[in-house]
Amino acid sequence: MRATKPIVIKIGETRIDREGIKQMLAALGVSKEGSTRFEKAPDTGETLIELAGRICYESFEIGLNPNVTKIRLDPKDYFENLLRKGDGSVAEHGLVNFVMIGVSRVMTHELVRHRVGVAVSQESLRYVRPKEVNFWIPDELSPKQAEAMRAAVEQSEEAYRALEGSIPWDKMTMDEKKRLTSALRRILPDGLATNVIWSANHRTLRWVIEMRTDPAAEVEIRMVFDQVAQICKRDYPNIYQDFQRKELPDGTGSWRPTLRSKV
Repeated sequence: MRATKPIVIKIGETRIDREGIKQMLAALGVSKEGSTRFEKAPDTGETLIELAGRICYESFEIGLNPNVTKIRLDPKDYFENLLRKGDGSVAEHGLVNFVMIGVSRVMTHELVRHRVGVAVSQESLRYVRPKEVNFWIPDELSPKQAEAMRAAVEQSEEAYRALEGSIPWDKMTMDEKKRLTSALRRILPDGLATNVIWSANHRTLRWVIEMRTDPAAEVEIRMVFDQVAQICKRDYPNIYQDFQRKELPDGTGSWRPTLRSKV
């Protein structure tokens, strides 16, 4: 058994097509002055979300919509108003892709409960025969409890290796290997570390961060989404401008939005 700990890395995100946005604004009749701001806007989903919100009201500049007499040009102000009103649907346009490395199947069993606005690709133990058993032992256990858990995991791995060693893998087809790999995994613990790519739109992310960093949330998923929240706060400061972190006794953070909304 090798001790491990969950880590989260952002590996992708929605990017805007600047030439397409230029053509869109021209087709809508937005002036060159009104279009210039978007030429300098961040090349991320934040800009796409702002465009989606503005097209609903034709609020790119004064004069496009006779009903609009005031426009919030500062993106921070614009997003603050968006969050206060609860216009969550526009936040669905921007997607972020994370890889979660060394998370347990305990955590991914919790993760799959979030289905709307997400995509999941997880390491398959039907095909992957683990070279080693990576396992995170929760810090909340006492030293004696942690040692007992380690012993239980090592006993499980020992039984797995004994079975694995009795099989002539080099004489088998891939389909035969798959079937036996799938059968053997049943004796491995749920806490076995795995890897998963998880993608979600910003509307979903705001909700899941709040739910899964709650002090009552399972400790590992709280560790994971504390990292997700810090990435989102860093890279998308307007969408997550109202999220504040409170450090918990175990070192994880609980994140709460101050602009309560339907987002």
